[in-house]
Formats: sequence, C-alpha cells, structure tokens
Amino acid sequence: MSLRTFMESRHVPNGLRRALLGVMVGLAWPVVTFAAGVEGIVALEAMPPLQPGAQYRGRTRTPVLPPDAARAVVWLETADGQYPAGTPATEMLIAQEGYQFRPGIIALQKGTQARFPNHDEEFHSVFSYSQTKRFDLGRYRKGEETPPVIFDKTGVVKIYCEIHKHMRSIVLVLDSPWFVVSDQEGTYRLTGVPEGDYLLKAWLPTERTFEAPVQLRGETLQRVNLGDP
Repeated sequence: MSLRTFMESRHVPNGLRRALLGVMVGLAWPVVTFAAGVEGIVALEAMPPLQPGAQYRGRTRTPVLPPDAARAVVWLETADGQYPAGTPATEMLIAQEGYQFRPGIIALQKGTQARFPNHDEEFHSVFSYSQTKRFDLGRYRKGEETPPVIFDKTGVVKIYCEIHKHMRSIVLVLDSPWFVVSDQEGTYRLTGVPEGDYLLKAWLPTERTFEAPVQLRGETLQRVNLGDP
C-alpha cells in the first residue's frame, strides 16, 4: 500500500493524516540554498624565467622543459574573516618534472598538506625559507618517499630546489575555501559560493594584488575583470 493510499483510508485519524501530509510536503519542497558565483579575466604579468645554470645545463639526462605559464590566484574574502566549517583537501601534489616544479603556482586552504614527488631521473631537493612555512626535505631521487608538508599558516610560500636553482613554485595559503587558479589567459570562474558581500582578490606571481568588492545574490554569475585585461 502506498503512503498516499494509506492516508486516504477512512481508518486513519485526522491528526495522523495531517502529520503525514506535512512529511509529504517537506519531501516535495526541499529547502533551497542559493549559490552564486563570479567570473572574469585577470590582467596577468609575465615573469622573466630563471635560466638553468651553466654548471648542469649539458649534464641533465633529459631536456630542461619550460616552466608552467604565469597564472593568478583568485579568491573571495568575507568582511569578518568567518568561513563555513569544512575539511581542506587532505593532500596535494607539487611534482618535479622536466626540471620544473609543477604546478608553478598553487592555492591551498590552510591545513592542507602537500607532497613533492620527483618524476625526473636525477636528484632534486625541496626547501623554503619563507616566513609562512620554513622546511627542507633534503635531496631525494625519483620514486623515493618524502614526508608531507602541512601548510598551517596563511601567506605566500616560495619553494626551490637547491640543486637546480632555476626551479621554483609559489604556494598561496588561504583561509577562504572559495578560490581558484586562473588559466594562462587570466580567465577564472568561482561558483558554488553562498550569497553575500565579499572582497574579490587576485594575486599574481609578481606579488601584485588586485581587488574589488562584489555582492553575490541568488544564483547569479557576475562578471568582474581585475586589473586591465
């Protein structure tokens, strides 16, 4: 017997019938939570690539590949610095491949940990002297396990290889869970954000920052360009 047939039975008391009707209405009309978004273009600024040192240019077993293209980190900040409780990504990978760190720029939420696998046929090292996160994993070869690094403080972390001094990666650690890395043209899109008032920010590897206030309402997707794209 279906729930509706049961309710229509003359043997069902009126009080129970009203209670069951409330359940059915609740199932048919779920609570709607609006999620908005913002998209646009960030004016990127080129960074001069660091050149491989002459001391190992001709001795690498495979070619030194170009670094990743410059990109921007875009995120939303609340005025009171309060964000919904959540679990940051448990682990991210920043690899060494083609004698470059990949990705060359990455955004992480505070509390996320990262590993640095070596995909090249030679030793690499991973270290940072940044105030946000200081660490030194030493030298290790391809396939060798390294301990994870937990990024537990917000700010910029610049990562290098002691052996190959042109290699670098930049990690931007954020409180906000609403962030994205643009593509190499500067295009970005942030969706699934609760409606509200925010400060939209974009950070470039040149350490320049653009920002603009945004009001996200309903399920709209606003377009906001940052800089002078």
